[in-house]
Amino acid sequence: MTEQNEENDMQEVSRLRFDCPHCGSYMKVRTSKTHLPEYRELYLHCTNEFKCGYRCKAALSISETLAPSYRPNLAVNIKLSPWLKQKVGLENQGQIRLIDEPKKEAKR
Repeated sequence: MTEQNEENDMQEVSRLRFDCPHCGSYMKVRTSKTHLPEYRELYLHCTNEFKCGYRCKAALSISETLAPSYRPNLAVNIKLSPWLKQKVGLENQGQIRLIDEPKKEAKR
C-alpha cells in the first residue's frame, strides 16, 4: 500500500444513515445532545421536507466494547462483548496479551 493510499484510508468518513420510516427518504441529523459519554440523543429531519416533513428524536448508545482502548477513561463503564470477556480471561491466566506495550528503542 502506498503512502497516498494510507492517507486516503485515514481520511475516509463513516456516515450513519437513517431512512425515514414513512417515505423512505434519508434523514439528516440536525442536532444532538449528550448526557453521558456513551449515549447521545439525535434530532432527525426527513430530507423529503415538503412531501413528508417527518421529524423525530432517536437515541444512540454504545452497547459493548469489542476492543479495549489504549487510553481508557475510568469514568466510562461499557460492558465487554462475550468474545472480549473470554480473551480477558485468557489474558488474566497469562495465556495471551491483548495490548502490546510500546516498544522502547534500543540505546545506541
